[in-house]
Amino acid sequence: MMTSQLPLVLQILIAAVHPVMMLIAFLLTFFALHWGIQVRRTRNASGEEKKKLIKGKYNQQHFQLGSILLAVWIIGSLIGMVATYLLYSQIFLSPHLFGGLFVMMLGSIAAAAAPFMQQGKTWARTVHLCTIIPVLLLVFTQSVTGVELVIVMIKEFLGVG
Repeated sequence: MMTSQLPLVLQILIAAVHPVMMLIAFLLTFFALHWGIQVRRTRNASGEEKKKLIKGKYNQQHFQLGSILLAVWIIGSLIGMVATYLLYSQIFLSPHLFGGLFVMMLGSIAAAAAPFMQQGKTWARTVHLCTIIPVLLLVFTQSVTGVELVIVMIKEFLGVG
């Protein structure tokens, strides 16, 4: 049950920021995945196909979007925790919270591998893949549990709960 004494409009705004940010991050994750796959295709291609793929500059797009995603995941996760505290006067130890913390942790490890990947280090690609695959699964799971939490909040705002 929400304990906040803030005006209802402000409570709704506070409650909406995290889900909106995470929805945007969820959608952008698919672009980053696509560009990451294209980077791998480029690296493994040869001849005309490789020349064509290089023109796509997928490596730059993947790197830039990955950097933005990491920032959105971290800032969005922290905003979610702050919003929960402002609305409920506590942080709930839930699968959604732990999933978000793991996304931040694994995403930062994947990003830390990027400079080494640019130097051609195979181990860094392995680290990147081994951390990003769980992130993709967690982002999907987080979207499911996040929708469930949004439904609970909407019911609380409407007084139907």
